[in-house]
Amino acid sequence: MEINNNKLPKRKPKKTFRSVTGYFPSKKNDRSLFFESMLEKTLFVTLEFDDNVLTYLEQPIKIDYKLKNRNTSYHPDCLINYKKGKSKLIEVKYSTELIEKKDKLEIKFNQARLYAEQNDLIFDTFDERCIDIQTLRNMEFLYSFAFHPSDNEKEQIILKILKENAELSVLELLTLITENRFEQAKYLPYVWKLVFDKLIKLDYQNIQINMNSQLRLNDE
Repeated sequence: MEINNNKLPKRKPKKTFRSVTGYFPSKKNDRSLFFESMLEKTLFVTLEFDDNVLTYLEQPIKIDYKLKNRNTSYHPDCLINYKKGKSKLIEVKYSTELIEKKDKLEIKFNQARLYAEQNDLIFDTFDERCIDIQTLRNMEFLYSFAFHPSDNEKEQIILKILKENAELSVLELLTLITENRFEQAKYLPYVWKLVFDKLIKLDYQNIQINMNSQLRLNDE
């Protein structure tokens, strides 16, 4: 199912005192997406790092159904469109809520599963157990450089040195660029930006990012 932001009905998100709300600047979508909880924001961050994700939308689907002879509706939290594979409808809930409100939520989830089946989609849930906390912190750190302005001269110097060396730590790379710590500080944001842009490889999924993190050129 192809996502079309203009054709899908949306629920107008409402701020509540129980939720942390805000706008997430999405690189993949080239716009900001509204989130109603930190967990929704967490999902958005992880999607930015998934190479198979083409785009995603917040609360784009309205599912109408009857409950006890009354008309009601349900809005799943996210619709993800992949480069390969079926699109997914995602409901974002903390694991405690999934347990405590299981019976009530299952009614909505069954409607979502039926809708997904009828529209060639997959329905799934996302909770805090779906992402390792250290990996998330690394993702959040790298994503903070996603919109950093480019500096072609600095970036080319960084890439040239990595091309000449199989693998370097962040500190080793900066030392080869310059011994001046103030100048090193000017180059560092571009190292992280190049990592986010996938021009430089760094194992952010298993090891906490620091100045000893190993870098190598992404030749893929």
